[in-house]
Amino acid sequence: MAIEGTLKVTPQQLKSTSGEFSTAGKQITALTAEMMSKVTAMSSAWQGDASTAYINKFKSLQDDIEKMNRMVQEHVTDLNAMADAYEAAEKANVEAVSSLSGDVIS
Repeated sequence: MAIEGTLKVTPQQLKSTSGEFSTAGKQITALTAEMMSKVTAMSSAWQGDASTAYINKFKSLQDDIEKMNRMVQEHVTDLNAMADAYEAAEKANVEAVSSLSGDVIS
């Protein structure tokens, strides 16, 4: 079953958006590492159950952030795949039109 509709985005727009998501993912990774570094540094001056609870809470938050970042990276992959599919379809359409005979009425 064919899906019909009007394509309102270009492969270039998809790839550009993919790049923006990729950059955001890298920023998330860097910020998470920086936050973890600060938590670890603070834990050396703070001891006891409260310190342990704080570190454990942050580590679980870090797991959630990493999960979200994996989802961002999946979105990057999906956007690039869509762009590639649109480009391939357009190329196939151009080739199909090029193969049509221009000499229909002879």
